[in-house]
Amino acid sequence: MTFHYRLVDDLFSREEFERCVEEKIAASGDLLDYHTAAMLVVREAGRSHLKIRDLQAASSLVSLFAKVLVVGKPREFERPEGEPGLVSRLTVGDETGEAHLVLWDDKAAAVHEIEVGDVLEIVGRPKRTVPPEIHALALRKTACEIACAEPGVVRDAADPEIGLEVRLLGLDPPRSFVRKDGSAGEMVEGVIGNKDGVARLVCWAPPLLEGLSPGCCIRITGATEKTGEQGIEYSLGEAGAVVALDAGIAVPHTPISAVREGSTCSVAGRVGSVEHPRMFTTRAGGTSWVRNLTVADETGEVRLVLWGERAQEHLIAGDLIEIYNASARRGRYGELELSVGRGGALVVHDAGEREIDIAGTVIATPAGICIDDGSECYRLDTEFPPGCEVRVRGRVSRRFIRVGHGEGVSMDPAALVERADALLAGRGG
Repeated sequence: MTFHYRLVDDLFSREEFERCVEEKIAASGDLLDYHTAAMLVVREAGRSHLKIRDLQAASSLVSLFAKVLVVGKPREFERPEGEPGLVSRLTVGDETGEAHLVLWDDKAAAVHEIEVGDVLEIVGRPKRTVPPEIHALALRKTACEIACAEPGVVRDAADPEIGLEVRLLGLDPPRSFVRKDGSAGEMVEGVIGNKDGVARLVCWAPPLLEGLSPGCCIRITGATEKTGEQGIEYSLGEAGAVVALDAGIAVPHTPISAVREGSTCSVAGRVGSVEHPRMFTTRAGGTSWVRNLTVADETGEVRLVLWGERAQEHLIAGDLIEIYNASARRGRYGELELSVGRGGALVVHDAGEREIDIAGTVIATPAGICIDDGSECYRLDTEFPPGCEVRVRGRVSRRFIRVGHGEGVSMDPAALVERADALLAGRGG
């Protein structure tokens, strides 16, 4: 009864559900058992069993039948608050596709009771990844038949000999850490992806990634896999290897209209409104940045929140961007928003650079220090005192000038009057 009630606990109280089941049994003349009657109540409530192909559009709780194809060994991990945990990943399938099934703690500890070829009835929360991922709330073996791909060989889903062919989507600067023995070391965090989805990469040997930049495709061997509450993470040490690939690797995006609360997704679109980055104090007493903007594709628009260094990225309305490993959640006022911080990636498409030589007035704007020549306004990567007249030479892309040379200039009074007249005319006199 508890198994089926989990599917409708947002629709019925426990007492109401049990009463509905009892009524089903009585109406059948006691021909139905509790299990069958409970399934009928769930089906009539619109929560019947789904196929794996339908999980991308499913609600926050689903049920399905699936055959076990791969059984992963349980792995220990430490939660952010320091508590130990246990997780195991399985691959399951039906005639419509395959999905990853994630078991936590006591369910992961009992994974040895599950064998390749078993058919499970599963209640869980889906993650809209490719392939789909289901975090099990309840499961049990069942006798029904499912036709799908032939069961594979039982193996550890994190076998370090498995090679990963991925696109490098984001790469943070190296940062220092202190080992347990007191010695210092360096590590690099990044984001990788392929047709199966997106994952974090933690590299404990930064030289392995030297010379690589976001956008390139690589093959990684010797990495170990683990699953945490934030998704899949690969750890790469000195025993691993990274080789650049020539072939392109595509990473799928979720249409913005299909983004659902609680999911982790990747989207692509154009920047709409852009707010200025805001500095704040972290819980640890340090400083960081946050920035709000919107991004839209052909299916809709969503609010986007960037954290840390990503919040300081130069962005303007109309920029084409890609967001990877973003968390969908409700904002302060109840609206759906995508949050991109640690473990996520922001890719800004460059429209190309050109040489520029411009003279104008330095002005302070919410976006930063800019130069205005009376007809065009560009943001500068170099600080000049607001109000002064300067001439700068450099390279411009997306209305952002990387200054190579700058100097103060004296403006022709007649030119200043002409610029003022143009501004007044543009504002309607």
